[in-house]
Amino acid sequence: MRLLNLLSSNTELRDHFFTSASPVVLMGRGHSGTRVLSSICGYLGVNLGADEDSKAGDVSDERFQKEIKALAEKQLGITRGEQVKPDELRQFQRAVFKYYVGLGKPAGLWGWKFPETYLIGPCVAAACPAARFIHIVRDGRDIAFKEHLTDNPGKRLGRALLKKNNAMAKPRHLQAAISWAFQVDHFDAFRAGLPVEHFFNLTFENLCSRPYEVVQELCAFLKVQMTEGCSRYIREQIDAGKVAQYRGSDPRLIQEVEAEIHPTLRRHGYLPG
Repeated sequence: MRLLNLLSSNTELRDHFFTSASPVVLMGRGHSGTRVLSSICGYLGVNLGADEDSKAGDVSDERFQKEIKALAEKQLGITRGEQVKPDELRQFQRAVFKYYVGLGKPAGLWGWKFPETYLIGPCVAAACPAARFIHIVRDGRDIAFKEHLTDNPGKRLGRALLKKNNAMAKPRHLQAAISWAFQVDHFDAFRAGLPVEHFFNLTFENLCSRPYEVVQELCAFLKVQMTEGCSRYIREQIDAGKVAQYRGSDPRLIQEVEAEIHPTLRRHGYLPG
């Protein structure tokens, strides 16, 4: 607590921490493979603050989760760091530092995975200019037939996102598809303004079809070596059968999804250009 108070009152100390802090932040819409990515990073030695029994691989600090969700609701549509309000930036910096202290101030690689962070990339980059983002995209047609907080009209964040996209009256599969496209487009616009070395981009499909090659590329990005635990996880847990699950859905609904979000699907190579 003394260190937190000192950080809040000492601008120079705060600025030094956030200038040098280089968290590894996993970015992707829920159900895009972020859980698998979290496990891989854990086996590579990245402290993501997830309890061992966390099935989703999310950061376990509930206060940090709440801060991220609250900021995501306020920052829908923000794609540049200069658009982030100063008080919201300070709020996030305090939350990040509390989280970092709660991890035990790790000297090695640290970061977090929490899907709602996907909506506050500009805030993360403004708070931590040296942050490194691992960005995963999955076919939006798969996502359309799954449910997540950010497309659930019964949840505050989901309701806010759907209202912003005039999707409250849409059927559930289109709400999920629209939520996916909005978030992917939002992140693409954000990352276009930052150096390419800050990002590692992959698709769920490539991770499933050629996992060793993709994870070796990830190791190079993180500057770590492949571990035996990670190799075993890849061998035993990654399932190529999860690719293109949407094909088991009603063809009519698939066509509706493709018509609704075809620009984003095409831009990411899921539909022919």
